[in-house]
Amino acid sequence: MHRVLAAILVAILATACGRTRTSGFFEGPLIGTSQHPPEQHAGIALQTAAVTDTLVNSTFDNVVERPFGDNCPFEIYSGALQIDNSHLSDPLVLLSVAGLQEDGTVSADFELREAASHCVVGLVLRADDNADFLLAGVNSRGQYTIQQCIGGLWAPVMGLESFESSRLLPWDPGRISLTAEVHGCYVDLLVNGQLIQVVKAALPVLGQVGVFVDGYTWAALDRFSVVPLD
Repeated sequence: MHRVLAAILVAILATACGRTRTSGFFEGPLIGTSQHPPEQHAGIALQTAAVTDTLVNSTFDNVVERPFGDNCPFEIYSGALQIDNSHLSDPLVLLSVAGLQEDGTVSADFELREAASHCVVGLVLRADDNADFLLAGVNSRGQYTIQQCIGGLWAPVMGLESFESSRLLPWDPGRISLTAEVHGCYVDLLVNGQLIQVVKAALPVLGQVGVFVDGYTWAALDRFSVVPLD
């Protein structure tokens, strides 16, 4: 009798909790995790912009700043670009009007307003379109990730795990400052001013750049900059 009551109680509690919302990135397909890679592509919403510059430094103090082009659908208020993707399961990529034609740095400061388990915010590098780019970011569990999106499927870089732990990253960081220093094929990832990882890509990490905000996530972007080293 006690076992029956306990089982009923567990069922009621599970129903009350509802379905756990994890990020679309976390649930997305990965290359190399099985002998038969999934056929479906990662659903990624893309906001494109024509590359017109190699330098941008936006702090969003002015509501007319447009580092992601005139068609960016998100509003600027409280000194930040409010990237509200909290009602959608698919990750979002915003591509900038600036790109790297040579070595340089790409930086972004995020404040997580609403975030699901394992949600990722990060920098997008070497973007051809929404299905081909390099992602360098962190999640809400204090882990970092550096992966390639190739044809809509996620692939590891240098054999790194999908999510790597670092004692330098706090659990549920809230505010995140990301910097990618690009030197040819090498990328130095700094989180909150600390060097976390250095990776080597197969090709020079040049081209269009932007930001990545996961599904079920609302992130306020306080600053975004693209600066060539020369």
